[in-house]
Amino acid sequence: MKHPKILRKVLFITIPLALLCCKQETKESEITNKQDQGPGVAELLKQMDTNSDGKLSQVEVNGPLKEDFSKIDTNSDGFLSKKEIENAPKPERRGPRDKNISNKNNVQKDFDVTINVDPSLFIKESLLAEITKEERTLENGIKAMCYVIKTSSRPQEHDMGPWCPTHINDGKDKGGIWFKEGKVYDVDGHFIANLKEFYSDEEWALFREDGSVKVTKTQEECEGAAKPDVDEEYNNYCVECLPDYYKEKVSTFYIPVKPLYLENSNPLGRNGIGIAFNGVNFDAPAPTHAILEAHTLAPLDDAGGHVNPHGGYHYHAATGKTKEVTQKDTHAPMVGYAMDGFGIYAHKDSSGKTYNDLDNCNGHYDDVRGYHYHAGDAGSNQVLGCLHGVSGSMSVEG
Repeated sequence: MKHPKILRKVLFITIPLALLCCKQETKESEITNKQDQGPGVAELLKQMDTNSDGKLSQVEVNGPLKEDFSKIDTNSDGFLSKKEIENAPKPERRGPRDKNISNKNNVQKDFDVTINVDPSLFIKESLLAEITKEERTLENGIKAMCYVIKTSSRPQEHDMGPWCPTHINDGKDKGGIWFKEGKVYDVDGHFIANLKEFYSDEEWALFREDGSVKVTKTQEECEGAAKPDVDEEYNNYCVECLPDYYKEKVSTFYIPVKPLYLENSNPLGRNGIGIAFNGVNFDAPAPTHAILEAHTLAPLDDAGGHVNPHGGYHYHAATGKTKEVTQKDTHAPMVGYAMDGFGIYAHKDSSGKTYNDLDNCNGHYDDVRGYHYHAGDAGSNQVLGCLHGVSGSMSVEG
């Protein structure tokens, strides 16, 4: 039998050790639980809401949200609201995650043919400086040589605008284009006058009794209307922001010299998805839900572009008005580069046919061009669906 003093000493030592182990296990459990919970709804919206309209479209989401999109979208409006995401079924709980799981699952894939970016294809008059090379850290943390391209985002091949007609008797030469359910429409006076019927909504009233169209006329009015939370005084306006309001803006693109294909696609970023050969930014889908909710219209011009206060002039569609690089075969012409360095080509080939083997990013592979993208149809409000390569970056100053 052990001496009582010795027993007490053993207990004194053992109990704190047990408590220490318990605290350590609890701490690890808390960390694991936090990891399992993942980002909250607000953080998911911040990460995925590329057009800042407060909702997520199917092209913006990935993972479980993409897989169960139709189930979570309970009102079937094509968007996931914060409330719908909060009420979505929780995924099954997983064990502790491997820190390297994302890297293991999203590995680089090498093709027989990979085409490097060709800086000579850019229109020199559109550049603010000679294209240079610089080593940059890309989104996945690896370092790569990138081309540095500085532009004013002002096209050389076509005029910018017009966007909004000024009277309901104006013809299509006085306005731009708009889209609905995959179709493109001319924004002429007749279109403005018939918006109630077009959207089956009696609240549309973009014109006055004398037939004049309510159009933003100043930079202040433009900035009050050209945002997701439209100022109430500009509800029922045709939004027209002029390029001269933001002519001092400088866009800088960092595009990988050699594109790196990843097996898993990545959602489109907030700062552009690519660049046309004239230096103009290809942007993510326009936030049509927020625009139409305020009964405003923000037409594109015939080249698929318009102006916003953040980025200046940019494209939401490729309509054939910009520089195209014709291919030696019947393949669609090239119109620019995506942010990951893969080429972007027109929607249709030289015979007018579309491609039916595209992946969810609008891309595919052939032995001449390697992996590359095709711009979505002008009425789709989607130049690209996502990116399959390691993205560079873009910034706007001024």
